[in-house]
Amino acid sequence: TGDAVIESGQHYWEVKSQKDCKSYSIGVSYRNLGKFDQLGKTVTSWCVHINNWLQTSFAAKHNNKAKFMDTQVPDKIGVYCDYDGGHISFYNADTKQLLHTFKTKFAQPVIPAFMVWCGGLNLYTGLQVPSAIKSFQKGDGGLGGSENSLIGLAQ
Repeated sequence: TGDAVIESGQHYWEVKSQKDCKSYSIGVSYRNLGKFDQLGKTVTSWCVHINNWLQTSFAAKHNNKAKFMDTQVPDKIGVYCDYDGGHISFYNADTKQLLHTFKTKFAQPVIPAFMVWCGGLNLYTGLQVPSAIKSFQKGDGGLGGSENSLIGLAQ
């Protein structure tokens, strides 16, 4: 997990997987996420998970539920966290296409969170929220794909 605590406001960062990266998750979590807890498998974390082992799968995960996305995995993923508005949105960082949004009410501060199985990630921080994303979120166009649309994960 990251060390930048998010307690208010709007935040945006981008993540690009390295060529050798086989499986990874990116998102946000509460600071109390356990050392061995996987992102998206708890009520305290929200993420997108990419698996490139044999076939590529791309899913949004929260509370041990997943929504598999029928879209190509972007080269770089933008993460937008509106703490006060209760949105965590994932975008294709190059085209600004919305991939998924979680709507929630944060009960405590969150931190950027990452999990990598084989390979590495490049993280781009200190970025302004792109104007295309600001205007999209303002119109509530980014509220598709809530937690209600997730299906239970196979144990």
